[in-house]
Amino acid sequence: MHDVTSRERIAGLVLARPRNLLGMEPFMADVVQGIEEVFADRRVSLLIEFAADTAGEIEIWRRWATHRHVDAIIMVDLRAEDPRLAELVQLGVPAVLLGGPRLQAPITNVLVDNAEGARAAVRTLADLGHRVIARVSGPRDMLHCQARDAAFLATCAEQGVAGRLVEGDYSEDAGRDVTRELLTGSEVPTAVVYDNDLMAIGGLAVAKELDVAVPEQLSVIAWDDTAVARLANPPLSVVTVDVHGLGTVVGEALLEVMDGAGVTTYQVPKPTIRLAGSTARRAGS
Repeated sequence: MHDVTSRERIAGLVLARPRNLLGMEPFMADVVQGIEEVFADRRVSLLIEFAADTAGEIEIWRRWATHRHVDAIIMVDLRAEDPRLAELVQLGVPAVLLGGPRLQAPITNVLVDNAEGARAAVRTLADLGHRVIARVSGPRDMLHCQARDAAFLATCAEQGVAGRLVEGDYSEDAGRDVTRELLTGSEVPTAVVYDNDLMAIGGLAVAKELDVAVPEQLSVIAWDDTAVARLANPPLSVVTVDVHGLGTVVGEALLEVMDGAGVTTYQVPKPTIRLAGSTARRAGS
């Protein structure tokens, strides 16, 4: 892009989030910490901005490219028919995509096996005797949510359990709203798998409000092993990926693309389930 020998290089990250999800959720905070750990003492900085949607994200990218503000871009939350991929090609800025899935596209990709996490969650709960399991997803146009949805439903069928899907937006408020619907509906689940820790925290609050004991009456598993999950009451069982380690992989990938490396696919270890106080065997099973 331009001479970087006399100044720090900069990697840019735009987070497109709904207005009711203020700031950075714990997952991204841990990823950012991992990236910045790699950047320390490398004369590389991380620039973060927020947008309301992907159109706003693209506008920020264009501003960055026009004024040569960044030397690489981090893209997250790939969506169906995502216009950002073509935009990155047109802008010509080196980029790294976090989260996959595997692409036939000119962009370095850090892959996470989202389907395996969903399969592991359902199998764990089925082994504990749960026969009605709900999944609270993030926005369904995100491809990693679609991968989790498909694997969740397929594994529910494989295990002979009833699976329900409801959509949230990653906010604690969404977790509250959809959990209230689930716990006051006609077919009440005995277990819920949430797509992130904040929605699970909202779910725990509603369960307490409705006098549904966790884990005695309702088991909960949340995506991602964050401090929020560990400090919840009770501590959340999680679909665990080393999120900080994921950030370090992204950081190393960014250094490579800024140095002119070709398109690369990075694999991270498959997610597993770590049980904690929010999950138990279904009563009577």
